[in-house]
Amino acid sequence: MNRALFVLSLALFATMLGNGVVIPFIPIYAQEFGASGVAVGILFGAHSASRTFLLPLIGRASDRHGRKAFLLWGLFFYAFTSVAYLLANSLLALILVMALQGVATAMVQPVSMAYVGDLTPKGQEGAYAGYVNTAFLGGVAGGPVLGGVIKDLFSMQASFILLGILSLLSLLLLFFFLPEVPKPQAAHKKDEASWREILSSRPILGVALFRVGYALSSTLIWIFVPLLSASLLPLKTSQVGLLISLNVLISALLQAPCGRLSDRMNKAVLISVGSLLSAVSLAAFPLASTFGQLLLLNALVGAGFGLAYPAHMALAMEHTPGSGMGTVMSTLLTVHSFGMTIAPPIFGMVVDYYNLGSVFYGAGVLCGVCTIGCYLLTHDAAVPLQSMQIVEKEPTVAD
Repeated sequence: MNRALFVLSLALFATMLGNGVVIPFIPIYAQEFGASGVAVGILFGAHSASRTFLLPLIGRASDRHGRKAFLLWGLFFYAFTSVAYLLANSLLALILVMALQGVATAMVQPVSMAYVGDLTPKGQEGAYAGYVNTAFLGGVAGGPVLGGVIKDLFSMQASFILLGILSLLSLLLLFFFLPEVPKPQAAHKKDEASWREILSSRPILGVALFRVGYALSSTLIWIFVPLLSASLLPLKTSQVGLLISLNVLISALLQAPCGRLSDRMNKAVLISVGSLLSAVSLAAFPLASTFGQLLLLNALVGAGFGLAYPAHMALAMEHTPGSGMGTVMSTLLTVHSFGMTIAPPIFGMVVDYYNLGSVFYGAGVLCGVCTIGCYLLTHDAAVPLQSMQIVEKEPTVAD
């Protein structure tokens, strides 16, 4: 693997491990401040709203000014967030801290994805995306288990401190060892594609629909699966963490092999099969009556998105101009973040006025609709964007 990609992957693993020890347990932690279902939704909506607002700006700015500085500032904000969590003493304060963490995410996620795109040789988009996603999701998978154990043995405050330590270590790693990639060749503003032009491409629009379904799934896994599990069975915090970790671990383990597979097969088929598996599994959650059944359903959701995720990233890279990787990746993440901004409050209202099971049934159906739309838009996507010149990408940082 390219040395720069290895350094980035290691930093992403540590950063996502830190996030994973905190985020899954925020819904339970918020209940200590008297949070209702709607309040929990607003809490996560604040995180997604700040991220949604900044993503398009940061993606475009990183195309013009380089990637590394944005990654470093994002990691600094993650570290600062850990201190803010320790000081938060009310539900309102917790909402503000979650919004601040959304700022950090807006800097790290799209820029790291764009960095990967800058270094990816043409024809190997799926493999490279799979390698980095394995590290990214590996950290996310380990976090909930570690966070559950820390909370059971110590407290949430210990988890907040670990988030800060891991963020600072990642910042130092990137500062000293991650080289900056050269700015894209087509850096003139008039040559850049707007987000409207990007979404007018059928393949990119199809991938964006996949991101909508993925946003709905993420909302359920990270917010409502812990609540549903706690309502169905008397589980320890560490068991709730294991549920989420298994989902992400299965997805992480599939990233590299499915990434290589997507370089050889029809990506639309892989995306659709994986997404449908996840949609059906999500809708079955309220039917679970044992911890083993919850584990199985979480594993199936993870397997579905493990199959689909590298294929959707590879498809986006293939249809991205050489000068617009940050713009395309931030656009897709903006769609995802917007979905995670509006879904939590809406799902929260459904929980308050109906029940938790209704959320899973409805989200499963919506994910299925997104999957069908994605397939119709991407199944014949063999030709790159017609309105943009595709620049063949070669690694620009020495191995």
